[in-house]
Amino acid sequence: MAAPQHPSPNDRSDADDVEQHACPKCDAQPGSPCRSRGGAVASAYHTSRFTQVPRLMKALRVPTPADRSPGRLWRPGTPPPTPIDPDLPSADIRIGYARCSTLGQELDSQLDALAGHSIPRDKIFSEKISTRVRVRPKFEEALRTAREVKAHAPHCRVIFTVYEMKRLGRDAAELTALADHLTAHFITGLPLTGPSPTHWLDGQQASRQRWRPLVTTHRGRL
Repeated sequence: MAAPQHPSPNDRSDADDVEQHACPKCDAQPGSPCRSRGGAVASAYHTSRFTQVPRLMKALRVPTPADRSPGRLWRPGTPPPTPIDPDLPSADIRIGYARCSTLGQELDSQLDALAGHSIPRDKIFSEKISTRVRVRPKFEEALRTAREVKAHAPHCRVIFTVYEMKRLGRDAAELTALADHLTAHFITGLPLTGPSPTHWLDGQQASRQRWRPLVTTHRGRL
C-alpha cells in the first residue's frame, strides 16, 4: 500500500502555516480560518494569530485566501493532521455509505455488502433519500466522520466505501466535486461494484481529466 501523500513544506502557503495555530482573538482552532464578530470568515487573519509564525512576525497583514470563502458564513475546517510516527502500523479504515431513493426500496443488500467488507455497523451510514435533495444528512455525517478519522489517524488510509457509484450523486458534476473533496482531504474512495476508479483510489490530488471517463461510464445508471 502506498504511503499517503501530503503537501511538502515548499507547497505550503502563509494560510497553511497560520492555521497550524489557534487564534487567541476569535478562538478559531487549528485548521480553520479566523472569523469576524458577525460570524463570517474574516477577510484577513488576526495579528495575534499570524505572528505566531516566525517568518510572518513582521508582516502587517495576512489575507484569507479565496478558497477559505472570506465574507461567507464561518464553519470550522478540518484540523491539520498530527505528525506521523514512522513506527506506527498503518491500516485501512473504511467508512460506508448506503442510500436508496424511496421509503419502499430496501437497503439491506447494500448494508450486507458493506458489512461483508469488514466495515463495522457503526461506521456505515444509511438513509432513504433522493439525490435530488440538496442536503443528505447521513451522507454529510459519513463525510464528516471520514475527515475526522483521517485527521486523527493520518498514517492510515481512509476509504469512503459505497455499493455502487449512483449512491453518491446524480450527475458528472456532482461526482467530480465529491472526488475533489475526498482527495483534498487525502481520503480515498471505492464502489464495491463496477469498474474501479484507480485514480481515485491512489489518494493523489484530484484529476478531473482521469475522473471524467469513469463518470461517463456510470452516467446511464445514475
